[in-house]
Amino acid sequence: MAQAKALLGTRVIDAATMVAGPLGASILADFGADVVKVEPLTGDESRTFGPGRDGMSGVYSGVNRNKRAIALDLRAEEGRELFHELCAGADVLIENMLPGVRDRFGLSPEALRRRHPHLICLNVSGYGENGPLAGRPAMDPVAQSLTGLMHATGDVDGPATKAGPPIADSAAGYLIAIAALVALLAKQRTGAGQDGSVSLVGSLFHLQTPWLGQYLLADHVPSRVGNASAFYAPYNAYPTRDGGSVHVVAFNDRHFARLAQVVDKRLLDDERFAEAASRLAHREELDAALAPWFADRDRDDVVTLLSEQNIICAPVLAYDEAVAHPQIRALDLVVDIEHSTLGPLQVPGIPIKLSDTPGRVERPPTSLGEHTAELLAELGHDNQDIARLLAARVVR
Repeated sequence: MAQAKALLGTRVIDAATMVAGPLGASILADFGADVVKVEPLTGDESRTFGPGRDGMSGVYSGVNRNKRAIALDLRAEEGRELFHELCAGADVLIENMLPGVRDRFGLSPEALRRRHPHLICLNVSGYGENGPLAGRPAMDPVAQSLTGLMHATGDVDGPATKAGPPIADSAAGYLIAIAALVALLAKQRTGAGQDGSVSLVGSLFHLQTPWLGQYLLADHVPSRVGNASAFYAPYNAYPTRDGGSVHVVAFNDRHFARLAQVVDKRLLDDERFAEAASRLAHREELDAALAPWFADRDRDDVVTLLSEQNIICAPVLAYDEAVAHPQIRALDLVVDIEHSTLGPLQVPGIPIKLSDTPGRVERPPTSLGEHTAELLAELGHDNQDIARLLAARVVR
């Protein structure tokens, strides 16, 4: 018996570019929503970002699975009318246009809701829709800077450091999917759409709630601790003989005793390491005592020895090893799929696991305008009109 798709019958227009909005739309598509990606004739700019293959960038591929794609020119009146035709049959619109662009195209939330009162209109922006910075462009490092994350990240005596991947964009993507689901539930009761917004700054600020709680409750600004912890020791990534490293956490007496039994039983008799508070106070001495044991062994051997004693640890992996790790594979976090022109591809899988309505990766990342003719035909345009629109460069 085929398993149901939770969002079957839901139509989403993904008119966003870059990462956040497209990622949120992909999450909805994973669970059965029919997501139509609307791009300018030149394509989503993320198609050009970083390494890729045969014209498909890895950034675009990573956040644009399970969609159909149409390219149209919103600068043309007929292009805007086609956009409205798409919105007329949709439940959710996700876009990341700046306010001036939305107004110029007549696509402000107010204008869209007047024409499409059923539509849930969700905007993704850098700074949100209110405040002194509203309307200004922003990207991930700006959000990391403004929200305190960059200040909290880095080595103890080093500079504030940006997290590697664009985590503000990813956080906003998850929240835009949640916003859509909440608004869809509300629409079941009222029958009406609504406006909504998610910002990179708001998403990343909220992602740090455990750290923010320390300041809001206790007026404490956490210091940078590198790979260590302000709460526990040992808690660090220790270099190994083969050039790797292993991150280890022993957050209470029981876990520390297990680690000491493997590394050096004499640590249990050292009063500096007798209890959690003293281990934290003498964190540097404890790291120095542990480091030689790790440095004398290879990474994977260390992980095996520690895991056998149920010690919390993991190897520090680059993407090539992470993708191949059996735990990542067991969770289907990497999915093999076939692209019509690029051939076999791998794309990120689905981390949400549901028994009765699981997510599926069924469509590869789209080529630019891949489904333009198909979607125009669904809107009622005949072959002659589709050919005219293509020739006039209204669509691609």
